[in-house]
Amino acid sequence: MKPSRKALSAIAGEHQSGDLTNLPNDLFLLISSYLSPQDCVLCRRVSRAWLAAFTNPDASRDFMRWHFSRSREMRRAALELRERPDWTPDWARVFAKVARRYYYLRSARPRLVEKVDVTQEPPPPGRGLLKAAFRGVAPWNRWLRWNDSTAVFQHRDPAWCVDDGLLVYHEPFSGRYVAYDLETRHRFEVPFDTADKTVRRLRFTCGLLVVEWCEREAYHQLNDRETVHRHFATAFDVARRRSSPSDYSSSSSASEFELPRFTWDITFRSEWKIHFLGLPLNSRDRFFSAHTATHYALYLWQPNRSPWGEEDPLEQLTVWDIASPSAYRPSLDPTGANKPEPNSDSAQQEGPVVVNRFTWRDLEFLGLRQRHTPVLREVLLDDANVYVHEEEHRWLAGQHSSLSPPRHHQVRCTGIPFTGVGPRWFDECCADGDVHLSFCPRAGSAARITSSGAGGGDDGDFNNNDDSAPTRSQAAGFSPFRGGTAWPGWAPCWRHEEFPYLTVSDVVDASAGVRIVARQCFMMEALSSFVLPKISVEEDEDEDEDEVSEVRFADEMWAELLGKGRIAGDERWIVGEDAVGMVTIVRF
Repeated sequence: MKPSRKALSAIAGEHQSGDLTNLPNDLFLLISSYLSPQDCVLCRRVSRAWLAAFTNPDASRDFMRWHFSRSREMRRAALELRERPDWTPDWARVFAKVARRYYYLRSARPRLVEKVDVTQEPPPPGRGLLKAAFRGVAPWNRWLRWNDSTAVFQHRDPAWCVDDGLLVYHEPFSGRYVAYDLETRHRFEVPFDTADKTVRRLRFTCGLLVVEWCEREAYHQLNDRETVHRHFATAFDVARRRSSPSDYSSSSSASEFELPRFTWDITFRSEWKIHFLGLPLNSRDRFFSAHTATHYALYLWQPNRSPWGEEDPLEQLTVWDIASPSAYRPSLDPTGANKPEPNSDSAQQEGPVVVNRFTWRDLEFLGLRQRHTPVLREVLLDDANVYVHEEEHRWLAGQHSSLSPPRHHQVRCTGIPFTGVGPRWFDECCADGDVHLSFCPRAGSAARITSSGAGGGDDGDFNNNDDSAPTRSQAAGFSPFRGGTAWPGWAPCWRHEEFPYLTVSDVVDASAGVRIVARQCFMMEALSSFVLPKISVEEDEDEDEDEVSEVRFADEMWAELLGKGRIAGDERWIVGEDAVGMVTIVRF
């Protein structure tokens, strides 16, 4: 039970010998260890002696170790102390800040809601689509239907992206792309020229921002009704560096903050053409992509326009090596006359090169050809393999839905080496139970934020039973679910963890032991936060997963964050899009 302010004042009014702050330090810390973080902060208001005791640097550091050892501030302080052993953070201020954050996080309440106006895709049909600053790639034409109720199964891509606390979006009033640091609230210009360009997708991960775009002016006529636009991808290196005093304004000095502040450097790396001829700007030609710091993969699906009566769509999976920077821009060289030769000694390096192209025959051999009922959800990468995540559901309807749906919600992952030579990794899960109740032993919030969740479920298989296949026990260093160290080779079981709810999106801060999840079941919507009751890493090992408590946000937060079916962030904030197209930043 939380002590009242009156009770604390009564204790302080006793004679000096009975004052808590006059006890030996060991006893003071022992008694203080039974207080909640909020109580430790409130005790500072009792008297000057209590203020001095509960803001003592050593005591405040112990409070942080006891209550928030996995917090971002503790991890950053540990790294900073390795570089500067003589540096001492303001532990009292840090503890008050982190205690406030986790108070709001554990109660699923926003401390502050911030709105950011971003350029939106014009609704089809419309004459402005060809001149739009952003026109996303259409998802598959399938949705969930049960009796008379329907729900979105796969949302459109948002016109923004965020990673590592940096939000990238297009400003409507300035017409430029900017990067917004959510921690310092400073904005940095992205050196991407938007003139006569329509962006198809933004993605920021692994310290690399990739902008997929096309020219607004058609390159050539495809047929009587369609034109083709050349499509490109532009990559920017995004690096964080420590701020110098000159990076701060006179009203915001670095000394005001407990931990060192950082700024961002955004520099052009390379540009490459993602399709040799180009693609029409319509809702039928689709492509899915992914990238790491060194590779880029794109799956292309196009309806067959052959005049000879062929019906199967055109499919291709291409992998590029994008590690080498290059000043060459193919968008400025339509004929390719100035393209540098491979391994040349010229000032312009070759830049991105194609590692492999998997044709429709290769995809069919690998069991990845989608045909007219595609089930592909996303493409992911690691250092040497490309992974294709596929998803089917019993209640799917629409043009691209399967004619023979599974009994439950089925997810699977197929991994293949970039070179196409070697074993194929395959992992599949259709959960357990019957048509009315489905349960996946791998899923769950505790499993999503602890690496011990890798032990559940069956091991994935290589199709040739190669001994090099990593089992779940061998991959115990990786979380099988998305998060800081997630391996993309596991099937996305997080999507069906709470049947009949479908997990739309989630935020996993595995290092902090925090997860925020959004689930939907037709008209029922739930946005919840999960925080491990015991923050200490050592204590997590003996913790029962059932103890992870779920706290639900207020119902109106769904419309504030899930307009595009995607949330991102970490223990400090959630980033989403509201129903009218503005980016919502919920700060804790």
